[in-house]
Amino acid sequence: MQSATTDQIKRRVREYLSRYTKITKVELEGPFVVVYAENPREVLDVPDAITNAAKTLKKKIIVLASKPLKDESSAVEFIRKLIPPKAEIIDIKFVHETSEVYIVAKRTGYVVGKGGSNILEILKETGWRPIIIRAPTIKSAFLDTFYNILISGSSDRKKIMRKLSFRIYRQPIGANRGLFVTFLGAAREVGRSAILVNTNESTVLLDAGVSVGGKNPFPRFDLPIFRLDELDAVVVTHAHLDHSGVLPLLFKYGYRGPVYLTKPTRDLIMLLLYDYINLSQKMGIIPFFSWRDVVNLMNHMIVLDYGETVDISPDIKLTLYNAGHILGSSLAHLNIESARHNILYTGDFRFRDTKLLDKAARKFPRVETLIMECTYCGERDVLPSLKEAEESLFSIIRETTERGGKVLIPALAVGRAQEVMLSLVDGFRRNELPDVPVYLDGMIYDSTAIHSAYPDFLSSYVRNRVFKEDRDPFTDPHFNFVSTPDERPDVTTGGPAIIIAPSGMLTGGPSVDYLRLMVSDERNSIVLVSYQAEGTLGRRLKEGIEEIRIINEDGELTKMPVKAKVHVVEGFSAHADKVQLLTYLMSVEPKPHRVFLVHGEESKIRSFIPLAHKSIQGIRISAPHIGETFKLA
Repeated sequence: MQSATTDQIKRRVREYLSRYTKITKVELEGPFVVVYAENPREVLDVPDAITNAAKTLKKKIIVLASKPLKDESSAVEFIRKLIPPKAEIIDIKFVHETSEVYIVAKRTGYVVGKGGSNILEILKETGWRPIIIRAPTIKSAFLDTFYNILISGSSDRKKIMRKLSFRIYRQPIGANRGLFVTFLGAAREVGRSAILVNTNESTVLLDAGVSVGGKNPFPRFDLPIFRLDELDAVVVTHAHLDHSGVLPLLFKYGYRGPVYLTKPTRDLIMLLLYDYINLSQKMGIIPFFSWRDVVNLMNHMIVLDYGETVDISPDIKLTLYNAGHILGSSLAHLNIESARHNILYTGDFRFRDTKLLDKAARKFPRVETLIMECTYCGERDVLPSLKEAEESLFSIIRETTERGGKVLIPALAVGRAQEVMLSLVDGFRRNELPDVPVYLDGMIYDSTAIHSAYPDFLSSYVRNRVFKEDRDPFTDPHFNFVSTPDERPDVTTGGPAIIIAPSGMLTGGPSVDYLRLMVSDERNSIVLVSYQAEGTLGRRLKEGIEEIRIINEDGELTKMPVKAKVHVVEGFSAHADKVQLLTYLMSVEPKPHRVFLVHGEESKIRSFIPLAHKSIQGIRISAPHIGETFKLA
């Protein structure tokens, strides 16, 4: 049975928009209000009608046709006539159950049109709802499969979204419990990010990650305060598994609520989880969850643009902002209306522009509590500039290739690899690097394809090259993709080359294979550009071990001397360093009343707190422990 709140929303929307056109029905689909009109043109052609309705009702309103106005062939003819050839439409697919038309094109800007004019015209003329997908400039079998699953599941998702609306817009219970945050993970440690927010009306989980290399892989979901059946929503700041890796387990054990994130984060999470399942099966390990759990997760995902505000529960509104960490990464801003309190959770963020991403947002409507990551908050965590990092990397590459060696760069497949790739492209262009091939292995291929599909989420540096110069830097001719593990020995026995391979901490994957093949040759170099967590092979190499234990090609554990030169180049970090963290605390607007420091090693956070107090006076700063709960209001 629908709640009074749901009925009231539908009635007010119908009353407001019926003056313009005949409305056949109003549905709530997730946080969105969807209005079905016999002739959507009648309302869409009225200047600011939808905008004013949305402002008045404080809801995101979508207008659709009650049924398609043209058949498929006529709609295709209209679309191809409307959209200029420069768009390079790859495919047009129709879903009858939802009256959606998916348009896959290489240059989506031409499909969308100025201010979305073409999208509106397609809807008004054909009655089909256009959904635009940018085709990656790099062909990806994973993306082809993923987009097919996405399109074929659209009917099921619509049904799920309508069910979720009852959860979001349910009748408030009028409780007076207060506002609390509980740290289920990433407190005085790096990894397994998970923060529980309890309000008078709602329970929301911020991130659901695993620990990479740690003794305790999962957040403390065993604590009494965490009740899966009471969870209203999950907000995911970005795709890295230490923030998203537990999501399928929530669905495996019964969660059926919404998961809020950006569109690139959705795609990258699916890739990372797909890779985890495949890698587990190849290694003979039973994964913690199945592909069915992952698809179930995908069907409950609600994608948001930066700056788009939606209701996620009876008393919480959510807005995502650019975090500058990796593609699609977000700062999560919660407006808790019942407590008149606003929480800003940074997830992982970076507060400086790079070639890949613009720096994190710093201005918000209101902020009472800031929950900030502190991965690099230690006394010595002052990272070199990007220019200095590039000069260091280029010098290592030149010296290594001159002695006939190869350079292995273990890198996170999502973010760090693409950051390094862009720097290499510039190095080749400026003749600061020798003309050697760059081999990209593992998941880096599909991850880069996803990056190429979302230039709008990347830096102004990349956008200018894609949109103004019509040149995608990720397709530079120096890049060669290694398609199978059988090719790796040939890559390492050929001439000088650069190899970029996951994982960045050498915890598994192609980078470990390359390390085994390269580590005993003194001509080679290993360049660590990622954060190296405690307990990982990358951390031990960074600390100077002279011998490693590694699985050889026969599957046996063997000892190998470390003769290759090991270098650490930290300027490519996707995290804010100590200076950026302090700068962010001083520049975020408005100033928070309280700050929680998370996602950092305990010793580093202890040394950072006095600096923070000295730099920003009058703000209460805390470093929570795992399982600790704080009352905010």
